Amino acid sequence: MIKQTLTIPRSNMITLLSEVERPTFVHLVTDTKVRMNKTNNPYYDEIRKVLSSNFYIGLEYEKRVNVNREKEGKETDFLSSPLCGKVHISKCVLTDTKTRTKFYLMCEWFKRSYPKIDYIHNGNSIDKQIFESYLVKRKESEKQQLENKVNIVTYGMDSIKEIRMNRTRYILTD
Repeated sequence: MIKQTLTIPRSNMITLLSEVERPTFVHLVTDTKVRMNKTNNPYYDEIRKVLSSNFYIGLEYEKRVNVNREKEGKETDFLSSPLCGKVHISKCVLTDTKTRTKFYLMCEWFKRSYPKIDYIHNGNSIDKQIFESYLVKRKESEKQQLENKVNIVTYGMDSIKEIRMNRTRYILTD
């Protein structure tokens, strides 16, 4: 249950998220550009994905994977690869390595969380099937060697519109 709603500048939200020390459930509303192939694509750079879902932040990725590996009777020797182009500044906030001016929120998502997703084209809702053939194909990592994978996503702070955390709804502004 939400106890209060606050409008907060993105920079203050980055500071607040940087203080997360323990794994925490949050609800995010994001608005991102859909990654698409450019060749002969009439929708290229025109589709937005608006997502509303629950996530887990503040986790230790290697530890989460090794806990799942142990549950599945596997060796707990998983080591993650170094991040590409990003570096942690806290457990869940990352920044770009080049300029250190872009910020990201690292989240774990769960297949069973059933996000609400809307695709928007020129201000109107559009069915994913219409443009699905133009989407960039994603390859799922096999490195964890798990049935129950730890699914990580990083959202650019600019794409996050709302965060619900600790019974507070934060609406982000620039």
